[in-house]
Amino acid sequence: MSTLAIRYSTLRDGFALFGVLFYIQVITFVLGLGGGFSFGDVDKDLEGSVANQICGLITLLVPLFFFIRHKVFLSKTFYRSNFFLLLFLLCVIASIGWSHDPMLTLKRVIALLGVVFFAGFIAWNYPLEKIVFMLGCAIGVAAFIGLILALVMPEVAFLSGGIRDGAFKGIFAEKNAGARLNAVAILLLLPMIRQGNRRALFCALCSLIAILLAQSATGVALVISGTVSYAYFLTLIRLRINRSQWLFFGCTVLFLLVCLLLYNHLAWLLEIAGRDPSLTDRTLIWELLAPFVEQQWLKGYGFGAFWASPDADAFITRWGYIGNAHSGYMETLLNGGVIQLSALVLLLGEALFKQYRAVTANHAAQYRASALVIIGLFVVTNYVAYVIPNYRSAEFLVFCTLALSFRHRLVMYPASSPATQRQRPAGQAFAPDSAKA
Repeated sequence: MSTLAIRYSTLRDGFALFGVLFYIQVITFVLGLGGGFSFGDVDKDLEGSVANQICGLITLLVPLFFFIRHKVFLSKTFYRSNFFLLLFLLCVIASIGWSHDPMLTLKRVIALLGVVFFAGFIAWNYPLEKIVFMLGCAIGVAAFIGLILALVMPEVAFLSGGIRDGAFKGIFAEKNAGARLNAVAILLLLPMIRQGNRRALFCALCSLIAILLAQSATGVALVISGTVSYAYFLTLIRLRINRSQWLFFGCTVLFLLVCLLLYNHLAWLLEIAGRDPSLTDRTLIWELLAPFVEQQWLKGYGFGAFWASPDADAFITRWGYIGNAHSGYMETLLNGGVIQLSALVLLLGEALFKQYRAVTANHAAQYRASALVIIGLFVVTNYVAYVIPNYRSAEFLVFCTLALSFRHRLVMYPASSPATQRQRPAGQAFAPDSAKA
């Protein structure tokens, strides 16, 4: 019976590894799909990859079976703790009804649910400390593979031609997305780096080298701003200011005022970072998309359906096919209008509040501070990149893992015998409350 228990944990860890590798695009690259993908190929992008669809379906159905078996959907606490996430998903699902391409929206919804359900599987089975270490190291190893690839197959690891000629992308299909993800990996690993964990140091170093080779000003800015922000909140925790809610709230307001001051000098900061005021033509893209947002301002075109609608032809004819609006908020307006955007804002607010409350409650405060900073940066970067709710982005997986909350009781293992229970370490009969806020 003890062998059966070990086999269960091995299957659980193996499935978690499979899902993480899939969403950080390692499996996609190995299958030869990473280099073959192109945002300019409209039909291929809209149709999607069969391998990706199969892998995405697996990451949806296995956690769904797991949650049904453990009666997660019968828990009132689950609905209370994740109310705005569920509300957002409901808005996305409802958009199938008015979508310009219902079948395409249905496929996109299934892919989105796959990310959320897999994130829930991770959040249920592992404590926060292990989650951030696992995700950070996995991304760091992906960066390391990309660096090795740069030595063996430089034509694959580096971009050629255009304004980004010579920029490093590694195993990722798009260099900016890869740089942002590597920045997130460094921020995830900060608590372990502070403890001197050698694996965390190595993985963070690989991610940092990848960011520098990618020549990504956004990646560098995320690392610097995230590290400074984490150091600030960590200092408050070490001084035990987080145990006084009013004092910690005042320090948080002061931090936000400094951020607002920096925002008022955005043009100067962009100049220092080497970015043009148009954010690499993003403002021009948003101006061209604005009329379509106004036409369907309430409900949008349906989740993922705008780029398959007749209205998108005018934009594609003038600018070309780009796959998304290069802004999570603009893309959400196109997908679901003001209704879906409102649900998204509430979801982001809920995720931030959960981590903030956990820090003040001193629940794994150092790790919660890192999660708070990462979610805060997602809120900002979602303005200039399609991060949330991008089912193709590993950043969205990280967000969902940090945003989901479970207050579960005993995890029922397949084998539960006296021999099995004797081998289980003390204090681990109950599953870790990994995302308890």
